[in-house]
Amino acid sequence: MLRSLPSISAGQSYQHRGLLEQAWALPVARRYAPLLSQNVTSICGPTSAANVLRSVGVSTGRNPFRRFGVRPMSLDEVVEETAEVLPAGWRGSALRLPSLGALRVQLRLSNALEYRFITNFSRAPLFGRGGGHHSPLGGYLEEEDLAFVLDVNAGYGPWLVSAERLFDAMNTGGWSGGLTRGLARFELG
Repeated sequence: MLRSLPSISAGQSYQHRGLLEQAWALPVARRYAPLLSQNVTSICGPTSAANVLRSVGVSTGRNPFRRFGVRPMSLDEVVEETAEVLPAGWRGSALRLPSLGALRVQLRLSNALEYRFITNFSRAPLFGRGGGHHSPLGGYLEEEDLAFVLDVNAGYGPWLVSAERLFDAMNTGGWSGGLTRGLARFELG
């Protein structure tokens, strides 16, 4: 039986004003302002992709995809459909990371302008409730070991989470063929 951890919202770093200011100053995070939130016409997957596209200079609405924006999407579907609308030179891949160390490698890359990430995670290991969700990563505060999640659900807003808790939330079974959740990585070059 897994032990239940307290919600990250009760932690000191979750939406700590000073740490959030540091996170918003990261080179990639600045490219996401203002952040689009999901709404009744586009939920988390398409809205996260729209934010990634906007951060690389593509003008788009909340749903950049050809298909309906209110539908559950797997990590692979988000990668595939985002790849169809990425500007020339960008490519995407789905990463299911085998370890916390492997996640930290990707988190370090999230601060580089030639990379963008969408994390696919379960809210339950983080907040004690909720299902699968997609949101862009704004970057990584390496010294504090905190990932900056740009939650597209306005009810949560951007927040910080330890790499370990994020790994646990991504390393959960998805509904797509039994694969785990993970990261959608988009890179230039």
